[in-house]
Amino acid sequence: MKAAVLHVPGEPLRIHDDVEAPPLTHGQVWVQLAFSGVCHSQLMEARGRRGNDVYLPHLLGHEGSGVVVSTGPGVTKVSAGDRIVLGWIKGSGIEAGGVKYRSGDAILNAGGVTTFNDYAVVSENRCVKVPDRLPMDIAALLGCAVLTGAGMVMNELTPAPGSTVAVFGLGGIGLSALMASTLVEGLTIIAVDVSKDKLRLAAECGATHVVDASEGDPVQAVRALTA
Repeated sequence: MKAAVLHVPGEPLRIHDDVEAPPLTHGQVWVQLAFSGVCHSQLMEARGRRGNDVYLPHLLGHEGSGVVVSTGPGVTKVSAGDRIVLGWIKGSGIEAGGVKYRSGDAILNAGGVTTFNDYAVVSENRCVKVPDRLPMDIAALLGCAVLTGAGMVMNELTPAPGSTVAVFGLGGIGLSALMASTLVEGLTIIAVDVSKDKLRLAAECGATHVVDASEGDPVQAVRALTA
């Protein structure tokens, strides 16, 4: 298979087109990737901004979508042919640990899930089945951005009906947080960004107010809206 591999932090990933996967063991799933997201935390890792990396060279990517090709011993959560989301959050199922691929004479390390590759050996607990009606490019977002943004609102913030939420930054996580906020009755939702296109999109997604942070102090603007 082909994979994008991190060899030296701060340098471009190297494309290997001869990567060989090991046989599946207990709790592992063999997946053909359809789409992958690129989370900012992965960019930080590739740029060497997360400290010493003892696993080099290694594969990257922790959010994507794909189709199950086959399963290893003990796997009951998914079956061959299932359409799935791959994510970094550990869900139900077996945690099978990392994987060691081979490329020529080199060993390539990987964690319980990677998505910058054609195929991947992943742990059962990183797989979630999705319905056929969900497009695979959108499904890939459910592996990180939606879980992080919507989970922040629904599981941590839990805003009361009629209260106010301000979302600073309208990337994948911010927009997911905004859309989750629209599920709360009577919530005032203030969207803040420097991009006019993103602010227009935020309004379409349910923001009640938008603040262009390039035109002044956004904190003061939010305070004025909530005074």
